[in-house]
Amino acid sequence: MRLVFAIVLLSLLAASVQAQVVYRWTDETGEVHYGHAVPPEHAHRGFDRMGPDGTVRERVERALTEEERAERAAERRREAELAAEQRSQETRDRLLLAAYGSEDDIIQGMTLQLNALDHQRASVRDSLRRASGRFEDLVSHAARLTHDGQTVPDRMNQNIAAARDEVQQLRRALEEMDEREQVIRDRSNAELTRFRELTGGNGP
Repeated sequence: MRLVFAIVLLSLLAASVQAQVVYRWTDETGEVHYGHAVPPEHAHRGFDRMGPDGTVRERVERALTEEERAERAAERRREAELAAEQRSQETRDRLLLAAYGSEDDIIQGMTLQLNALDHQRASVRDSLRRASGRFEDLVSHAARLTHDGQTVPDRMNQNIAAARDEVQQLRRALEEMDEREQVIRDRSNAELTRFRELTGGNGP
């Protein structure tokens, strides 16, 4: 009997609490309404579940439009990209501090790379000078033959074409070396700047 009485009492209390739940919502005109249930046609606009004391116990946001969902998704992607970039930057910073003990180490590393590049550039310039000389000699010889009314042999034309291609390739190689030098300088300067930011201008 006591068990039945307890069950009935709990049911009455639950019904009393349920009766105290009030919902607040806004219709299409902006007018605020209160009630014990949100009409289905207004639920998509969002609503609040109020407590007996008038405070908001739960807030259900309105349904997002397709454009808003796309914007939210784009924002989440941007946040993920920023987080990934942050992790990548932290990894680069650890590697930078592990590779260099001071600013002088960075400068010395850049100098060594530039010196090695200068040696390569000098070798390519020598090759270009020789290739240009061969090309000019072949062209001059072909011009003399033509001036004398003779036919330029196919073999000579092939040699001229090969010499011209070699000259062009060597010139492109020099241009690439100039670009590589700029890359080395830019990267080293960026490392030096970041190293100073991480260490306050001093070695770790």
